[in-house]
Amino acid sequence: MQLNEATQRQVDAANPAESVWLSANAGSGKTRVLTDRVARLLLDGVQPQNILCLTYTKAAASEMQNRLFRRLGDWAMKPDAELAQELALLGVSGLGDPDRLAEARRLFARAIETPGGLRIQTIHSFCSSLLRRFPLEAGVTPDFSEMDDRNASLLRGEILQAMAEGEGTAAVDAIAAHYSGDDLDRLTAAIVHHREALLAGADTDTILGWFDLAPGYDMDEALEEAFDGSEGELFAALLPVLRASDKVTDQKAAARLAGFDWTAPGVDALEELISLMLFGEKAKAPFGAKIGSFPTKASRDALGEFTPKLEELMLRIEAVRGRLFSLYAAQKTAALYQFAGAFLPAYETRKQAQGWLDFDDLILRTRDLLSNDLVASWVLYRLDGGLDHILVDEAQDTSPVQWQVIERLAQEFTSGLGARDDVIRTIFVVGDKKQSIYSFQGADPREFDRMRDHFGAKLGAVGAPLLNMELEFSFRSSDAVLRFVDQAAPIGEMRHRAFRDALPGRVDLWPPVPVTEKPEKQNWYDPIDTRADDHHDVILARQIAEQIDEMIETETIPAENGARRPVRAGDILILVRRRSDLFEEIIRACKARGLPVAGADRLKLGAELAVKDLTALLGFLATPEDDLSLAAILRSPLFGWDEARLYDLAQGRDGFLWTALRNRQAEFGETVAVLSDLRDQADYQR
Repeated sequence: MQLNEATQRQVDAANPAESVWLSANAGSGKTRVLTDRVARLLLDGVQPQNILCLTYTKAAASEMQNRLFRRLGDWAMKPDAELAQELALLGVSGLGDPDRLAEARRLFARAIETPGGLRIQTIHSFCSSLLRRFPLEAGVTPDFSEMDDRNASLLRGEILQAMAEGEGTAAVDAIAAHYSGDDLDRLTAAIVHHREALLAGADTDTILGWFDLAPGYDMDEALEEAFDGSEGELFAALLPVLRASDKVTDQKAAARLAGFDWTAPGVDALEELISLMLFGEKAKAPFGAKIGSFPTKASRDALGEFTPKLEELMLRIEAVRGRLFSLYAAQKTAALYQFAGAFLPAYETRKQAQGWLDFDDLILRTRDLLSNDLVASWVLYRLDGGLDHILVDEAQDTSPVQWQVIERLAQEFTSGLGARDDVIRTIFVVGDKKQSIYSFQGADPREFDRMRDHFGAKLGAVGAPLLNMELEFSFRSSDAVLRFVDQAAPIGEMRHRAFRDALPGRVDLWPPVPVTEKPEKQNWYDPIDTRADDHHDVILARQIAEQIDEMIETETIPAENGARRPVRAGDILILVRRRSDLFEEIIRACKARGLPVAGADRLKLGAELAVKDLTALLGFLATPEDDLSLAAILRSPLFGWDEARLYDLAQGRDGFLWTALRNRQAEFGETVAVLSDLRDQADYQR
């Protein structure tokens, strides 16, 4: 069967007899290739328990598993001709043998009957299952619990509070002096994630060396480099000249310099001189001393013999500036190590007491287990007879530590009995560096190339070469869009190619909407969450809605029958970088023009009015004295009261609003009956 170039490349990548490192563009069908490869492995007689497919998210794992079972289920029911044709499209040979087709039909039953099911998992899920099977070898409690993000945050907060009130006060004070965030939760989370490096510790001289500073370098040495003792005489001459100047810049400089003791200048004085006497990063001139520019020409002339001394001071300040900032960075780093040295042991102790493992623990403990020469081989063998095929999805987002786990899982592929001749063992890795969520969960796209070279060398040494392949064809977009992407963001040799190269496409570049200045003064009664009509988010949202409206009214697109049809609202997808204020404004603008819009793809549940109404109702049922909650639900669509009716009930009442409502049961009988019934049920229902 003759296949097109894009499909043939997918078939080649899914060949179960070869180890493949696959770079795949967005929309190139990499999930299909993964599914095809697993199906062909099963068709070649590989036992399901000997296949491990690692995906990035639970949703991706579920999607792949559903696709695979759907395909195997279809095979079980297809007639011979249709099944043979589909297998041929996968690149399967030997279809003239009836046993080959019969084997394909049996795969569905074999897959669902596999103990524990097919191993298509996230790496965290796989590590968790491995640790539960070998807790003693891994040094974890057999009944450990996986700690979620909320419990981890609460635990970090409790430890931080205990440190601040106990023996860790000095460490907390040291880090707090350098941290500018609202709270320390994000910092402590990052410290926990990088625990290995921080627990290793570092002495002061080592940290100074990281910033190219000599051992023992401190602030006193920086001050000695900047000031030579002549500053008292220099500034005694300079300040009167600056004050007498008719230039505003000189007068402002005099005011800034007047508050320091120039006979013994300290750190504050040095920082002020750096700001005043050096060009900053945002200045028109390049960074450096303002020789010839400070002070103004008339003041320099008035200084006379002190002008060269002032310029010498500028040069000394310029020379010491970089070392001063390096010293600040070294001091912050030392404070970080000091804090981590106290925080991390307390964190580990509290986790062990609770029997908890966080996500990083799962990866690190698994890596350590598979690195233990005493048990690693036995553990790998006990994985239902060993792993023969490892598949890694979204490899560009795999962190260095996660790669270490994968490397150890595959270590027998290239050494000892793992490289035996009687069993084909393969590695399949697919990813796209352009799509990396850089630094998320430690992701480092540079590891993608490094690990490709590592596995290539290892497999090549045992005569099982690693094929480096690419999926360039995109099934999602047109040639016009893809060519624009390649020109706007060059990505080296690998380019996007449109599978449907005749499909029309268009890219419009709009001029940016200037950011509007925030009004200096607002009335106290103005709503703070409503933007003015000239706000940049409102303007851009309005332009988008107008463009969509015009497209629907005037433009056409190709139809399935080869003709053209009008653009419909359902043809349009709006993508934003994040769900920011612009996100809400676009929805609002589309609704204002009467455009049928699906609305937000995600909701903040507690922010929705209907949910707020129900929450207010529950609050009243729990606490009938909560007048505000009762007033809110009376005005809500649950009861539909107007403002006048609520005012009539609330104004001049004696006691709680619920009491006033019951006292007027004759007027508001239905409302009282509903609320009373709900209160009666609240005593018995959850």
